[in-house]
Amino acid sequence: MSVDRGDRERTLDRDPTVSAVIIFKDEERFLAEAIDSVLAQTVDDWELLLVDDGSTDRSSSIARRYAGDHPERIRYLDHPGHANLGMAASRNRGIAEASGRFIASLDGDDVWRPEKLSIQLDNLRRHPAAAMTYGPLLRWRAWTGDPGAGQLEDLMGVGKRKFGRHPLAGRVVEPPTLARMMLEDDYLIPGGALIRKEALDSVGRYEPAFRGMYEDAVVMVKLALEYPIHVDERVTYLYRIHPESTTNRTTSSEDIDLLRSVYLDWVREHLEPRGAVSPELRRTLRRARRSTHHRRHRSHRLLDAARAAGRRTIPRGGRDALRRHWRRHTDPGRWVS
Repeated sequence: MSVDRGDRERTLDRDPTVSAVIIFKDEERFLAEAIDSVLAQTVDDWELLLVDDGSTDRSSSIARRYAGDHPERIRYLDHPGHANLGMAASRNRGIAEASGRFIASLDGDDVWRPEKLSIQLDNLRRHPAAAMTYGPLLRWRAWTGDPGAGQLEDLMGVGKRKFGRHPLAGRVVEPPTLARMMLEDDYLIPGGALIRKEALDSVGRYEPAFRGMYEDAVVMVKLALEYPIHVDERVTYLYRIHPESTTNRTTSSEDIDLLRSVYLDWVREHLEPRGAVSPELRRTLRRARRSTHHRRHRSHRLLDAARAAGRRTIPRGGRDALRRHWRRHTDPGRWVS
């Protein structure tokens, strides 16, 4: 059952500037840490919407407890019948109830750094034409406490090499440049963004058909086709790497490419009625679809076989040592300080 907006107390005399939306399903292990990272923000002009996507573990009671402890700023929501409708529908559920002018999303197993909202609010105030601002996500492994885990960390949102700066960091990028870039390279898909709610509403929010992977990519393409976007270089979002994460549950490269094909087909259908789309953008999409088809049927099968052979023949400690050697060689600490 959802907590009705009209029944909750408010200590603020106005709506908050930011509506933070945490979606979760069966995240009892990590949910409290995600919520605490919002409570720890260095700015307090926010509300938090906890959207339960049909959890069957203790995470529902954890979320309800936080909402009860902070009724002035935290609300618990779920779908009718406590249904599991997927990630996109859950994000839309939170956005529909949001009071803030800006939307910031967080998954129930991830964490914000304390300065996240402060940095991004300042970005959008300095760049009023931008519909959103975002920076790279840290693929966070050090949370395990393993002394060597930090050396295996890298970045999402900066390109295939997974370290360094985004090619357009520090700029407000006009459409459709970022749309072309993310179609060419999944590792350039934005994440951890702060988005103007009116912009999200204008592009139709998230697409409920995308229940898992690429649900974020779809809305980012829609925004990048319509609006200028600010690209930051600072890391404010920690994307927890663990065996039950959405990405890790989709283990086969071929399976990922099948999902990527669905995403690219959706983009093609979205572009078809848009007569003003540039020929360059259409060519980019065609190249992306051909590349995905080729990888799915050839190189990824070989890659999956090689990885499986490595897992059978090289102990995990040896594999981690090789990764640490590569990270030391490429100096990963220089872009997350």
